[in-house]
Amino acid sequence: ERFAADVAHEIKNPLASLRSALESLEKVKDPDLQRQLTAIAVHDVRRIDRLVTEIAEASRIDAELSRTTFEPVDLEDLAANTIASREGPERPGNSARIMLLRQGFGRATVLGAPLRLERVIENLLDNAISFSPPDGAIALIVTTGDGRVTLEVRDEGPGIPADQRENVFERFHSVRPEDESFGNHSGLGLAIARTIAEAHDGSLIARDRLDGKRGASLVLDLPRAPQS
Repeated sequence: ERFAADVAHEIKNPLASLRSALESLEKVKDPDLQRQLTAIAVHDVRRIDRLVTEIAEASRIDAELSRTTFEPVDLEDLAANTIASREGPERPGNSARIMLLRQGFGRATVLGAPLRLERVIENLLDNAISFSPPDGAIALIVTTGDGRVTLEVRDEGPGIPADQRENVFERFHSVRPEDESFGNHSGLGLAIARTIAEAHDGSLIARDRLDGKRGASLVLDLPRAPQS
C-alpha cells in the first residue's frame, strides 16, 4: 500500500510538468519558447519512462532471483567490463575518472547472477558520478580475504551524513546535488542494489571514506565462492 502511494506520488510530479508544458505549447507562438517547452516535455517523458522501468524492475527482482541458479562470477572482471562499457563518447554524464583497484590475493569469485551483480555496480557508479565534481576521481576497490569479497565505490562528492546512511537505501529516497537537474534519478537505484546484494547473502552499506578524504563510500560485501 505504501509502495503504491509512493509510486503515485513520484509519477505525479513529472506528469504535472508534462501537462503544463503541453498546454502552454498550444498557446505560444515564439519559436524559442516552443523549443524550450518541447524540451521540457521530452525530458518529462524520459523521467516517467525511467521511473516506470525501475519500478517494474524493483517489483520483480525478488521473484526473479529466487528462481535463478547462481554461477561463479569474478567480481573484478565484472567491474572492469562495466567500467569499459562507460568509456565510449556516447555515454552521457560528467567527466569523472573511474579507476579499478585491487587488494588481497586470489580470484574475486562469488556465486551469483552476473547481470544482477552488474546492475549493482552500474547503480553504484551512477550514484558516485552524480555526486562527483567535474574531473573528480571515482575508485572501485575490489578486495578479497576472510571468505569475503568486497567492492567499494569511493567518490569525491559531499559525502553522506551519518543520519542519512540508511535512508539512502529506501525506495524513492534521493538527495541530489544542488546543481543537478531535478528528475535525473528515480531514487530507486540504491534500493535495487541493496535488494540484489541481500539476495546474494551479502550486504550493501554507506560509510565515510576510510582514508579520511572528502566523499562517500558504498561497500558491497559478498561471500567468496569456494576456491578450487
